[in-house]
Amino acid sequence: MHCPIDDEGHYIKIHTIIASGEATVVVQRGDVAIKMAIVYKNYTLERVEDNRERIRREQEVWRRIQPDFDLPVEGIVPCLDLPGDTIEMRYMSGGTLANRLKHRAPPSIELQKRWFRQLAIGLHNLHQRRVIHSDLLSRNILLDDSSNVVIADLGASSIMPMDTVMADAVDEYNCSIWTDLCQLGLVFYEIVTGRHTGIRLYHSGGTDDSVAVFPSRDKLPTLDKRIWARDIIETCWKKGGYGAVGAAGILAKLDKMQGPRRR
Repeated sequence: MHCPIDDEGHYIKIHTIIASGEATVVVQRGDVAIKMAIVYKNYTLERVEDNRERIRREQEVWRRIQPDFDLPVEGIVPCLDLPGDTIEMRYMSGGTLANRLKHRAPPSIELQKRWFRQLAIGLHNLHQRRVIHSDLLSRNILLDDSSNVVIADLGASSIMPMDTVMADAVDEYNCSIWTDLCQLGLVFYEIVTGRHTGIRLYHSGGTDDSVAVFPSRDKLPTLDKRIWARDIIETCWKKGGYGAVGAAGILAKLDKMQGPRRR
């Protein structure tokens, strides 16, 4: 009764569960992480179907992002297969970025810059494929055993038509590339300072909590002038701050910081 059931009707061993949410659970099997609908023995067929429909919706996002399972997308956790109502991904042994920042020594500036670059590339690749992530938090960013980061958890993501001008687009929840970049700026802030802000786009004070609201600057943290990434983060927190280039603008700022390269 109290153990979830996998897609084949078997009870899931609790120690294999590496993540769970309201409707889905992620189970480790060797070097594969399998995301599936949460199903308990006492669930109604309607509830089971609702949870499985969330998996199917995310599968469509993956088909847009990575149509060829042999060609992973840089900055995004590799998808291995989409059998049945499940999503098979590469298991990332480094866990979540949230846990890494909470339980390990602060990352060096060199490592911070590497993470900034990898996350900017991942978000740029999502937007290039006309996908809005909508839930870009440190708990949804994973590390491998070499401390490289990738964006994961596309359950809240939205697919836009391929001819969409992303700088002007919003999904049904009012999310856009700008809310993605704002959230990325919060992740950057967490990486640099070690402090989790708890700011969410969906707590808008009396309005519909299912609709995202881009936060005003006074709702966001104050940045110390000594923070090396101050300009990058501030631009993330300014709606439209990176212009038409979007997340690629972060890469340009990082390259500028490095100065001219030797020939």
